[in-house]
Amino acid sequence: MKMAMRLFMRMLKMGYEPDNYIYNTLIHGFANLGLFSKGWVLHDKMVNSGLKPNIVIYQIMLNNYCRDQKVDCALMLLDDMLQRNIAPNVHCYTVLLSALCKEQRLEEVYSLYHKMLDSGVVPDHVLFFTLVKNHAEGDELYFALTVLQAIAKKSCNIDISTLSSSVNPKSTGDAMVEIEYLLEEIARSTSDLADMCYSIYMIALCKGGKLDAALRCMEKMANLGLLPLPSAFNSLIKLLTQEGLVEGAESLLEVMQDQGLVPNQSTFAIIVHELCKQGDFQSAIDVLDQIEERGMKPNVAIYNSIISCLGRRRMIHEAESFFYRMLEFGIDPDETIFATMINAYSKNGWANEAHKLFDKMMEHDLKPSSHAYTALIPGLVKKNMTKKGCLYLDKMLKDGFMPNTVLYTSLIKQFLRKREFEFAFRLVDLMEKSEVEQDLVTYITLVSGVCRSMRRFDGKWYLSNEKSDKGKEILFQLLHQQAILSKEKSLKLLISSQEEMKIFSLKLIQKIKTVWLMPDLYLYNGIISGFCWAQSMEEAYEHLNLMQREGVQPNLVTFTILIDGHIQFGELDLAVALFNKINANGLVPDRMLFNTLIRGFCKVGRVLDALSLSHVMQKRGLLPSKSSYEKLLSSLCASHSSVHALRICEDMLSHNYFPCRYNLHWLISILGKDNKLDEAGAIHDLMLNRKAFQRNVESYT
Repeated sequence: MKMAMRLFMRMLKMGYEPDNYIYNTLIHGFANLGLFSKGWVLHDKMVNSGLKPNIVIYQIMLNNYCRDQKVDCALMLLDDMLQRNIAPNVHCYTVLLSALCKEQRLEEVYSLYHKMLDSGVVPDHVLFFTLVKNHAEGDELYFALTVLQAIAKKSCNIDISTLSSSVNPKSTGDAMVEIEYLLEEIARSTSDLADMCYSIYMIALCKGGKLDAALRCMEKMANLGLLPLPSAFNSLIKLLTQEGLVEGAESLLEVMQDQGLVPNQSTFAIIVHELCKQGDFQSAIDVLDQIEERGMKPNVAIYNSIISCLGRRRMIHEAESFFYRMLEFGIDPDETIFATMINAYSKNGWANEAHKLFDKMMEHDLKPSSHAYTALIPGLVKKNMTKKGCLYLDKMLKDGFMPNTVLYTSLIKQFLRKREFEFAFRLVDLMEKSEVEQDLVTYITLVSGVCRSMRRFDGKWYLSNEKSDKGKEILFQLLHQQAILSKEKSLKLLISSQEEMKIFSLKLIQKIKTVWLMPDLYLYNGIISGFCWAQSMEEAYEHLNLMQREGVQPNLVTFTILIDGHIQFGELDLAVALFNKINANGLVPDRMLFNTLIRGFCKVGRVLDALSLSHVMQKRGLLPSKSSYEKLLSSLCASHSSVHALRICEDMLSHNYFPCRYNLHWLISILGKDNKLDEAGAIHDLMLNRKAFQRNVESYT
């Protein structure tokens, strides 16, 4: 920009008068850098030179104000345009409406949208697509109808009041009839807008999940010689992929190409995103490979979806590999993918890598968002790097981001996991005083976090060291700055026994039941889990019946929780009966359910039943967990079943599980007592060569 301004000043000295294009270019440059005041200085200079600013300048400023989250400045500029008799076009309204949607200022969205319609500006498919993404679910067709009516009235001169079906539709079926009638009128009056209007309808159908109707709409367009817009094709491809019809989506890609439309990055990004949402990252990677084979440059959104999926599956090495593959391919990372990778590092315990990547993001001149901060800070706390987390929290506050529900919930979760209950509930208390909303995830976190630790509670709080206490107090004080009632004392928990812990947990569940509005499977599972851990099985089953009455069907996790509750309560026969009932009802037990029951059998000494169940499990293609194997091994050693114990040890080794030293010593002992000295010697040698075994496993994996 310095060089550009020097050239500009030289032009003036040489007597050349800059035109609108030069002023627009310079203003665009300053706005891109966020230097709005310098842009306005040039604007004033342009006016003083006798040139009239055109709408392009205002579009540039509006775009950049919204990009920098200065929506109020953009709204003021819109008002200024109207006062200067410069009529905003649909693109001006689209960028403003999109920015308001991102900030969830929905009342202002609807007000501005109707203001646009009243001023005579005709909406287009881009504006429709922008708004329908943020519109109330289920209202897509009603919203499409208002857009199409505006187009018909303003651009096609159709008097919609004379249409026989112009009454307000009472159902989605009525809305579809109304739209299809209107589309026929538009197609008869002008073919220029018919493509766009039918595409708007097709997008609305796809957003509403109406696959058959969307396919019929595409067929109707083909019969009329109309071509869907790329955004309509993309919407249909997304819906097909969501429905698991990947082959159908691939066939539609061929249809696009046959009709002369080249699938763009957005098309492939949609397919990859939906495949990753379904956990099918291998197919997503195959699509990425196809893009590169076509000679196309994948966009950052494609890599973001894959990295996010790999991070959720704890495949952190693979996620990291794809992040650096993207950089090597010459794709510029954005703030979103940095936040995704930071989140993957943090969730998987790679706190050092997370904060190093955060610092690297700033080296790329990318301004961290609240998502990046909320991903990083809890990850540092998780790895006992609370003081470093406080440095980033302080920077977050200075950057103008307030602690939100996600940050509070993530921090509470980490301290509950560390069994630092008192500090966790001080944060809950502070969250309420700061008027930060507690959402469904917060409630699930509280119930599961407290109940998970209930059995292990021995009447003593976690004893943290002085360094940890200082870090927590700094963290608390930084968050405390936003509290409304700052002078009130923080919450204190007076719990000294497991019974008191149970009472506290049940009170917490009762409190959550009074504030939660929508039935939710995860919250029900958390509440049922709480009752099971509090050994209140009767109430657990009452809530099982309640969730079914409210239309929420239990899943395998629900039954696993109940089976585990019976096991902890000493009711193994009831646990087995429930397991058999699940099988009889056609539900297929998963790995977690098998492992839970295996550990239950071992707990009461029914080790042969546990062994038999592990064989059934493996026949179904499921592998017992390491902890289940350890339970089996220790139980077999306790029953002096050296033959079975040795087989379990061999089975563990074949699956790259190295038994713990205690169980190996025990196995050597019973093998010696059974005079199986060669086998005992082999196990002893194995213990001595443990490091070599682990190196072999690492090289294999």
